[in-house]
Amino acid sequence: MIVRSIFVIVSALCLAMGGLATSSRVVVIGASVSDGFGVRFRTTLADGSRPTTNMNVAQLLRLAANDPTIVVTSHATGRFFGNPQRFSRESVQSAIEDKPTMVLAIDWIFWNTYGLHGVDDKTIQNCDDRMALLQSGFVALQPLIATGTMIVLGDIPDMQGAVGGGMISQSMVPDAACLAALNAKLREWAATQPTVVLMSLSDVVQKTAIKQPIHAGNRDWCEADLGPMLQKDRLHPTLNGTLAVIAAALDAADRGKGEEAKVSTQFNLDPTFIRERLTEQLKKAQLSDASAPVKETLGASSDAADSTTSSTSTTSSTSSTKPTSSTKPTPSTSPTSTNPSQDPAAPPFVGGSSSPRSP
Repeated sequence: MIVRSIFVIVSALCLAMGGLATSSRVVVIGASVSDGFGVRFRTTLADGSRPTTNMNVAQLLRLAANDPTIVVTSHATGRFFGNPQRFSRESVQSAIEDKPTMVLAIDWIFWNTYGLHGVDDKTIQNCDDRMALLQSGFVALQPLIATGTMIVLGDIPDMQGAVGGGMISQSMVPDAACLAALNAKLREWAATQPTVVLMSLSDVVQKTAIKQPIHAGNRDWCEADLGPMLQKDRLHPTLNGTLAVIAAALDAADRGKGEEAKVSTQFNLDPTFIRERLTEQLKKAQLSDASAPVKETLGASSDAADSTTSSTSTTSSTSSTKPTSSTKPTPSTSPTSTNPSQDPAAPPFVGGSSSPRSP
């Protein structure tokens, strides 16, 4: 009991004294949303070419960082659904090795409640099985919690609306009563963890589904102004939707820090700013690759652009954004394989859908 009290006090002091250092080393862990499934940016350059790049949460945070010394790495993977216990343990261990000052685990808990793969990879049969899987997720997080690092953890959203969208089936979704019980258990557990800050991913998903504005990052994220916030599969956010999710996560980090320096002020998630940064990086990448014949026509074909997939950041990544290649597509990381591709005529800065991946 005494040791527990000391840990709570030390953790609280670490968070209170963190200031701007809280976001100096950010690590992203989680599943396909964090991994940027289907999120692409395409623009038209002065020469008429249309380069395309894939973006995940870590890459967007690097673009948005006001301080270039902020380090953002990712151990998110779209394969999480296939073995949640394994990827929970592996992502936590990898995050610890990066020595983070803040961890964003926006959709990390999701497949520790959804899906068909339960504890010890047994098929989930009922809500008790989902509750046991959630409990195993709590255990998997303990080594990271023990470091005293702030963890922004998304809660469990209602994704019933995504059934029939080609990604998840009814058997993978907890019913309403089970979902309520899972979130209640999550809140109860989080209340005992001084460094865990819950983010209401549920609220973001609900408002997105009914096309209501999401207020996050001191602005409203509105589909009427920004275009679709969800991809056609109704499970994954578009690029604008991902920015809104990140903004909500940083707001949660602010609440976790109380009156201290706000984490959210260290990142500029304004869609216009992000679009300009992405366009500039694509221009630079195109110029640097101009001498490589295989990339001379990169992005010129909408068919080639639509065959690309999101990046799979299963390891730390600090590379710059480059146009995607029109070579063989990367295997998909989502449960089923009917996610439709984005309309080539869609405006830039709207995330499209990836080609299918297999577990």
